[in-house]
Amino acid sequence: MNLLPLGRAARLVVAPALALTIAGLAVGAPADARAPRAVLAFLPAGGEDNPAPVLDRFAEREQLAIGMISATQGRYSPQQMVLDISAGSRTSAAVYDPPRAPPLELVTGGDGSGFIFGWSQALERAGTALAQIKPGLLAGSIPGRAGYAGIRRRNHAEAAVAADRDGNIATVSLGPASDLAGRVRALLRNHRLVVAGLPMAARGDAVLDRLLRDRGARDLLIVVQTPPMASAPQLLPAAAAGLRSSGALTSATTRLEGVVAGIDVPVTIWQRLGVELPAGVKGQQIRAEGARDEAALQTLEARLRVVSGRRTPTLGALALTWLALTLTLGLIADRRGIRAAMRIGALAILWVPSALLLTGALAPSRLAEIAIIVAGCFGLGALTDRFVRWPRGPIVPAAVAVVAYCADLVFGSPLIVRSLLGVNPRSGSRFYGLGNELESTLTVLLLLALGALLWGRGRSRRGAAAFAAAGLVFCVFVGAGQLGADVGGVVTVGAGVAAATVLMLPGKPSRRTLIVAALVPVVALFGLAALDLVTGGNGHFTRTVLQADSAASLRDVVERRYTLAFGVLTAGAMPLLTLIALLAAAYGLRYRERIYAPLRGSPSWNAALAGGLTASVIGALFNDSGPILLAFGVFVLACATSYVRGDPALARDP
Repeated sequence: MNLLPLGRAARLVVAPALALTIAGLAVGAPADARAPRAVLAFLPAGGEDNPAPVLDRFAEREQLAIGMISATQGRYSPQQMVLDISAGSRTSAAVYDPPRAPPLELVTGGDGSGFIFGWSQALERAGTALAQIKPGLLAGSIPGRAGYAGIRRRNHAEAAVAADRDGNIATVSLGPASDLAGRVRALLRNHRLVVAGLPMAARGDAVLDRLLRDRGARDLLIVVQTPPMASAPQLLPAAAAGLRSSGALTSATTRLEGVVAGIDVPVTIWQRLGVELPAGVKGQQIRAEGARDEAALQTLEARLRVVSGRRTPTLGALALTWLALTLTLGLIADRRGIRAAMRIGALAILWVPSALLLTGALAPSRLAEIAIIVAGCFGLGALTDRFVRWPRGPIVPAAVAVVAYCADLVFGSPLIVRSLLGVNPRSGSRFYGLGNELESTLTVLLLLALGALLWGRGRSRRGAAAFAAAGLVFCVFVGAGQLGADVGGVVTVGAGVAAATVLMLPGKPSRRTLIVAALVPVVALFGLAALDLVTGGNGHFTRTVLQADSAASLRDVVERRYTLAFGVLTAGAMPLLTLIALLAAAYGLRYRERIYAPLRGSPSWNAALAGGLTASVIGALFNDSGPILLAFGVFVLACATSYVRGDPALARDP
C-alpha cells in the first residue's frame, strides 16, 4: 500500500492500524475454522464421586482409543513429564545437572497471558543433558502458539506443556469447572493447540464428554492422566479421539500395543496440525491399532509394576537353594554329592533365563513365581545332569534359552517385556528387544553351547566357522531395529564371537587375523546400519546415530552413554559387585590351567570361556549400563566353571 498521497494525519492513523492488522494475522488472529486443531487434556485420578481408575473412565467412552503412556525415562517427576512432552524428546534424568527437574508454577499476567515460573532453571538444566532437549518446542513451533485453560485455585503443572521456548503462554483462561469446555472452545478460535487441566472425578468426566462432543471431524483430542506426585516410574492411562480407529494406542517408539511414550504426543499433534517436525525430536506418531482391550492393558501394567521388585528375592532364593542342595548332597554322598551339587546348581542357573519367559507369560503371584523358577530350574538342572553326559550339559539350557529369546524377538518380544530380566517400559528407556542384562547373558550362553557341542574336537576352520556363523546370526537378532534393537549388543556379541573364532583356528593366529578380529565389532556396527536402512528398522541406532544432525550430536551420544555408565558404576552395591567380578576374572585367568584341568585343554571350551569373558569386558566398556554387563557375564562364566569343577572324576578317591 502506498501512503504517500495521504495527509500526515491520515498516515498517523493508517500506518499503526496496518501494523496492528499484520501482527494480528501473524500472532493472534482467529484460527482457520477449517484447519485441524488439537486439544491436550489432563484428567486427574481419584475423587469421592467417581473414584474409578482413569483407564476405566476412558474405556467407558467408545470413541476413544486407549492405552498407557510412559511418563519419563528413568527417574520420574511430574515436572519432568510435562517438560519432556513440551520438548518432544527426552533422555535419562541421570545425565541432567541437577538430576531432578525444578518446581514449575503458572503465573498469570494482567493481559490474559501466562508465564511458567522456574522456566529459566528448566532451560539451564536442559542444556546439561548431552542431548537436544528443548523445552517449549511444542507450543513454540505452532503459529499463534498455544492456549491453556484450567480450574482456578488448582495446581497447574500441566500448563508448562503450553509454554513456548521462553516459558510464555499466549493465552491463559482460569475459571470454574462448569464453563471449562466452553473456555477451551473459545481458545480454539485463536489457537490451534489448547492444553486443558480438567477437574477431578465426575466433573472431569463431564468436561471430557463435552470436549468429545465439540471436537470437529479433523480435530485431535488427546487425554492423559494428570502426572501424580510420585517417585517411582509411571505408566499413565492415555486416550485419543481423532485417530484412524478407536483401538489400542501404539507408536514406532514402543512397538508395544497399548503403550506409547510421552514424547510421542507432540509429534502426533504437529503432524495433525501440518507443522514441520523440528530438528532433534525423537518421538514418533501415535497410532490406534488392534483390539481395544482394557483388561489386557491393566494386566500388562500390573505385571510391569512388580517385575523390578521380584528380581532380588528370586536371585536370593536361587542362591539359598543351591547352598541347601550342596549341603544336603554333601551329607549324603560326601565329595561325590558336592560335585553333583556343583553341576546341578550351575545347570539350574543356566535354565533361569528360559524359566523367566515362562513366568512372564503366566504372570503368577510373587511366591508362585519364585517357586516356579526355583523348583523348575533345579528340577531341569537335575534332569539335564542325569541324561546329558559331562561336560556337554550346558548345551541344553543354553541352546533352549538362545532359541527361545530369538523366537520371542521375532514376535515383538512380548514375553521378554514381561519377564524379570526383560526391558521394563515403566522406566521409559526401552520398550522391546533385549536389555543389557540379557545382552551379555545370552552371548555367554551361546558361546557355552557351542563350546560344549564341539567338545572333543581339535582346533579347525570348521569349528571356527561354526562360532562365526552362529555369532553372525545372533548379531542380527540382537541388533536389528525390527528385533532386538540393541546397538551395544552388536559390539558385545561381535567381540566375544571374534575372540572365540580366533582361538578355534588351527595354528598360531597371524597379525592380520588379530587385526581382522579386532575390527569385527566395528564391521558389525556398519552391517547393522545397512540392515536398518534396508529393512526400515527405525530403531534407537537409526534415530540417534544414522539420523544424527551433526558431529556434535554424535559426540553427545557417546558422552551421554559413558556418563550413564559411570552413574551405574557408582550406584548402590555396584562398585563392590564390579570389584568382585574383576577379581573373579583375574583369578580365573591366572589359575586357568588348574581350574579347567578337567576339560583337558579342550579348544572349544577354551574358546567359549575366553569369548565369554571378552564379550563381558568389551560390552561393559561400550554400553551405557557399563559394569552390569560385566557382572552378569562373569556370573554366568562362574556357573560354567562350577559345572566344570563338578567333573564326576574329581569325586573319586585319589
